Amino acid sequence: MPRIENEIWTRIKDGDSAALAELYDGFAAAMFSLSLEILRDRWEAEEVIQDVFSYLWRKPEAFSPDKGKFSSWLLVLTRNRSIDRYRSRKRRVDRNESDDILSSRSDQTQPDAAGEAVSSDERAHLRLAFSELPEDQRKALELSYFGGMNHVEIAELLDLSLGTVKSRIRLGVEKLRYSLTSLRT
Repeated sequence: MPRIENEIWTRIKDGDSAALAELYDGFAAAMFSLSLEILRDRWEAEEVIQDVFSYLWRKPEAFSPDKGKFSSWLLVLTRNRSIDRYRSRKRRVDRNESDDILSSRSDQTQPDAAGEAVSSDERAHLRLAFSELPEDQRKALELSYFGGMNHVEIAELLDLSLGTVKSRIRLGVEKLRYSLTSLRT
């Protein structure tokens, strides 16, 4: 999979729009699921995915193959953009601000030292929580979120029923959510 990922990224970097379409067809569903999980709003999740693909097309050099897998980078980017959108929505509701005021503010996505430290802590907490999952749940989550596979593909690969795969992923996500919540308090 990494060779294929890097091949698609290289083609996108070279301006091959067919490669972007292939990536969208093969990976947008996983990105959308992640965004929808965070935002709980289909329209906003679709906007995030469109934003991520637009960003990738405009700035493919933002990804570096030396720093990890392309699919992981896309999921992290999707997660971060989804969280940004969620926080923006929450601020508007909390402060009753209009979209005009928010759009006139400077870009808040630039990392700062405090933000980087928090991100580093979150990654460490996530790694710890992930390592404590039962093997069957961890494997299903790895294939889904990091391998970009859908539930049917995972079921076929692991020779399990579709319901079992869905249950393992759901339970794994719930355990991660619980572990991360308890680690932050």
